[in-house]
Parts: sequence; structure tokens; C-alpha cells
Amino acid sequence: MRGGESCVALCLLALAVTRLGGAEPAMRWPATATVRFVGTSTLHDFAGELPSQPFVLVISNGAWSAEADVLAGSMATGSEGRDRNMHRMLNTNDHPRLRGKVVSAPVPSAAGTNAMLNLKIQNRQFDLPVRVTDWRESAEEITFHAAWEVSLKQYGLKPPSVLAVIRVGDIVRIETDVRASKTNSPAPATALRQ
Repeated sequence: MRGGESCVALCLLALAVTRLGGAEPAMRWPATATVRFVGTSTLHDFAGELPSQPFVLVISNGAWSAEADVLAGSMATGSEGRDRNMHRMLNTNDHPRLRGKVVSAPVPSAAGTNAMLNLKIQNRQFDLPVRVTDWRESAEEITFHAAWEVSLKQYGLKPPSVLAVIRVGDIVRIETDVRASKTNSPAPATALRQ
């Protein structure tokens, strides 16, 4: 290498080391979510709420990631017959968990942001647009709201009709409120599944 080339190479190496050294360490906080779902049918709309399983919210360099499960058999609408049909449609005995994963989404501004949610239902998974709003961070916690829609047809789910006249609409609206506790010790680095 000539003198000029080696100087350029050393400057580039120094810049790369400086940027790596300035990277923000990833923070991992234990989190939970309350998930609500709303659907339509030809008779009347239905709704339900259930908790997520505990998960980890990871924040690093202005982006967040999380992967959370809900137990499909815990989904309830207040109607035993409708719940039984919903659990049968989701095949909760063979596929007890629904899983959502967001990777490296930007931490929202006050106006909110869009992200992609990889949602797995049974053996099918798709990337779905999700709107993230109301991001609040204090010394004790991080909270935010997320909303998206799921097409039952996209996932190959066929809700049973009742008396051949009562049919469930294809689109189910999902909303979730997430709370991550910063007062507990940060979660271990291995807590986020890869």
C-alpha cells in the first residue's frame, strides 16, 4: 500500500471502530400485553380479551423488538358455543399458541409509526402491517398501543357457519396494550427467541 492509501484505510478503520464503540447497548425489559380482538358476523359482532405470555421487550439504537405468544385456548368471547367453535377453527389442541414477532421497528415519535408484525397461526405465518401509537417511557416502565387486522382466509381458517345463515366476517381487528417494567432487573440476553 502506498502512503495515501494506507492513511485512507486507517481513517476508515478508525471511523468504523468509533461507530461500533458508540453503539447503544441493548436493553431487555420483562413485558406483558393485554390483547383484544373484535370480529363481525351476520347476527352480531363479537369481542374478547386475553393476556399474552410474559415476554421481553428489547430496545437498542432507536429500535425495538419483541416476540410474544398468546394461548389460543384462552381466547373467549363470553359465549360458550362461539368459543368452542373458535377453538375448533384454531385447532387449539394441536396448535395451542399464536405467536407475534416484531424485529427492529423504529421507536415511534409522538405521531406513532408503522411496523411489520410476523404473525404465526398454526403452521402459517405472514408479515402484517401494524400501527404502533401512544409510546410512553418513564423511569419505571415503557407502554404502547398496537393495532392490526387479520384475514382468516389468509391463514386458511374457515369459521363454521351456524344454521347456514350466521357467518363470521373474514377480518378480525386486533389491538394490544404492552407494558414493560423497567423497575425489575433487565431480562437475560437469551430471553428473545431468534
